[in-house]
Amino acid sequence: MKIAQIVSTFPPYRGGMGNVAFYLTDYLSRLRYKVTVFTPYHSSLDHDYESFFSVRHVTPQFRYGNAAVVWQLFFRCYNYNVIHLHYPFIGACIPICILKMIKGKKINLIVHYHMDLIGFGVRKIIFKIYNKLFLKSTIKLADKVIVTSFDYAKESIIGDILKKDNNKFVEIANGVDSEFFNFKPKSSHLIRKYNLENKKVILFVGALDSAHYFKGINYLLKAFQLLKRNDIKLMIVGDGNLKNVFEDLAESFGVSQDVIFTGYIPDEELVRYYNLCDIFVLPSIDKSEAFGMVLLEAMACAKPVIASDLPGVREVVGIKETGRIVKPKDVDNLAEQINWLLDHKTAREDLGKAGRKKVEKKYSWDIIVKKILELYKKEDS
Repeated sequence: MKIAQIVSTFPPYRGGMGNVAFYLTDYLSRLRYKVTVFTPYHSSLDHDYESFFSVRHVTPQFRYGNAAVVWQLFFRCYNYNVIHLHYPFIGACIPICILKMIKGKKINLIVHYHMDLIGFGVRKIIFKIYNKLFLKSTIKLADKVIVTSFDYAKESIIGDILKKDNNKFVEIANGVDSEFFNFKPKSSHLIRKYNLENKKVILFVGALDSAHYFKGINYLLKAFQLLKRNDIKLMIVGDGNLKNVFEDLAESFGVSQDVIFTGYIPDEELVRYYNLCDIFVLPSIDKSEAFGMVLLEAMACAKPVIASDLPGVREVVGIKETGRIVKPKDVDNLAEQINWLLDHKTAREDLGKAGRKKVEKKYSWDIIVKKILELYKKEDS
């Protein structure tokens, strides 16, 4: 069984969809399945992987942000048995769908529906047209469609399709490397580096670029301003073309001295930053956030989490199960929930332990990969 993973972004680019493709591919290849990743070439993100799988960077004919037209996927994927298309990937759907129409049952097309294409401004118009022209056709041609949660799928733009053809859809959550992301004592080196002695740390992890406008960092900064405490620091891990914008915003709010922008942190170092925090926050603002991989990473490190009340995301956190959920853009409630957790150490520890247990039971990659592998084999039979 030859498996092709097709994804618009891939590590070291910081993004949930690329991380899902990476871990899924890594686990499958370690089980000795032949897996190849096809992803658009980006010279600044060239990377060597210490693993069994291959990464093929394809040169796009056209690129707009993370969207890339790559017609050569038709030929590059021609001899694969299973094609796992991580959606959204504008520019990949057309050649893959043509390939599926030509080869029919010889190819098992698995569409992994990560999130709606929403956007704003010109992107919103482009995404709306693209969804109308190609989304239904892509799902129709797929042998199976993976959704990370039915909670999200029912309220997404594929909700009507799900109602009409629910047998095609399978709920398989994203996973986390629960062995790598695990509880560890706070790093004394990082405490000294960032001057965090006697400070509680609120952490955000994510890409700071235009493609991830929906992360809600501006609302987090405003909520942090409302806290007016001298015993806390806000740490923002990530990089991108909006980093300077957020730094200027922190300065305009008068909190720049207590906000730490670390820039890009390699994955192998990231676990130390999760363990450095007391609370993890994901303040996303719309359905472009469908799951929240970083929530799993924080929970695996036994950290309490606060996240927006969005379909899919709220299911990861649970109602007062592993943290708190707040209404998107509600800075007052976000500040209130952060403040409460800061003042209740026992509650923080209990929520963190509950998060770790939930990860071990439901979200470990060992569990997730078995489900996807069963899907591959079932569709390949």
